[in-house]
Amino acid sequence: MKLSLSCAGMLLLLVISFSAIAEKKAPIGGRGMAAGISEVVTVTAVDQKSREVTLRSADGEENSFVAGDEVRNLEQVKVGDEVTITYAEALAVRLFPAAAGSKGMIEKTEVSRSPVGAKPYGMITRHVEITARVIELDPKSRTATLEGKNGSVTLHVADDVDLTKVSVNDTVRVDYLERISISVDTPKK
Repeated sequence: MKLSLSCAGMLLLLVISFSAIAEKKAPIGGRGMAAGISEVVTVTAVDQKSREVTLRSADGEENSFVAGDEVRNLEQVKVGDEVTITYAEALAVRLFPAAAGSKGMIEKTEVSRSPVGAKPYGMITRHVEITARVIELDPKSRTATLEGKNGSVTLHVADDVDLTKVSVNDTVRVDYLERISISVDTPKK
């Protein structure tokens, strides 16, 4: 999967313009699956006055975008710098004890960015936690239908999840984690 440069520009704006919101909780344990992509592009032009930045991918495609005033540390970006854009997501099914809390969904977002004066860096992490009751389980097709507060959903269960430890009427938690990070670095010579 390839990340387009126009998308990268928009992500850069999003990542370093949000303010931090954080709520952390230790995971209970479980198994799941993860995937991610990463791309490095090169800064080919920076106009500090107009705040226009041009990026070139490894295949030579160039795209420009205007960094809004909320993008701090733009003055640290120089022609030849490398911008690394990474997107990752993970899905995990975690078992709760029978006395687990009520069904529902909690969404948390955490944002971090570089301090003033440093090379730009930013990361947005979104964590969605759904607690639901298993209403249907099909080990052969590796699917589980979960009933939550707002209805039901059928999910494919990763091969590394031991379905013999899950039964209909069990309370489970599904964790979805999505992370986008962008960093700007001067390449080593």
